[in-house]
Amino acid sequence: MPKFNFLATMIGTVLGLGVVAAMPNAHAASLIPNQEGEIKTNLGCLDPSQCIDTTSLGYTVTSLDFDGAGGYGPSRLFVDDRATSNTYLGSGLQVSFGTRDAGTNTGVNEYWLRPVAITESGNLPESGQLEVGRFLFEFTKVMSEITLDFFDVEDIGTAVLLINNSPVGSSTLSAGKNNGIQTLTFYNVKSFEVQLGNAYSSKFPKYGDGVNLGIKGKAVPEAGTTLGLGALAVAGMFGLRQRKKSVLAG
Repeated sequence: MPKFNFLATMIGTVLGLGVVAAMPNAHAASLIPNQEGEIKTNLGCLDPSQCIDTTSLGYTVTSLDFDGAGGYGPSRLFVDDRATSNTYLGSGLQVSFGTRDAGTNTGVNEYWLRPVAITESGNLPESGQLEVGRFLFEFTKVMSEITLDFFDVEDIGTAVLLINNSPVGSSTLSAGKNNGIQTLTFYNVKSFEVQLGNAYSSKFPKYGDGVNLGIKGKAVPEAGTTLGLGALAVAGMFGLRQRKKSVLAG
């Protein structure tokens, strides 16, 4: 009976240590690349030398047409820090970001995902400064939590449309203050589809409402890794127990 109780105690310890082993993943980390450039999507990149492949960060991005036939085509997506000016050339387009935007100005030395709306005829509204687009983010493994920060939502139109290919209720953001940040958090996410900004804004009929995106997330701990770390910790406890016995015996 004592042996059985000890075994049950150690099993409980392993499970408890499994939870502890998962703790390093408890804090969400930014999923925005820490460099400026164009995110590689299904559109490729304007300049291959300035292309950022996000697969190393655990996700891919697909750009989607957000208004059907006519009007706008799929948007391009960039990582931008307002502290520097940047120009991207390719496919007959020139996208330029200055240190000051006509309407959407993120903090200096902050990296944000910045969409660039392009008409189906290949024109760049506001010289590439209309931050509107629809994108599908797909993760290589389930994210236990993702937090989306929406910068400068000033009109209705920005929304999370799908989570894991299923419609999301009440995820349309309300009109907020200029250069304000609104946040949505979701759990157990393998993919999400998001609409950024509104190209047909009644509040800003000349230019539309541009919105930038920030993403933080944490992955679901791998079961094998968690159990393995717990087992190693228990093995360490056994070793400590044996050393104590040796000392007592001495």
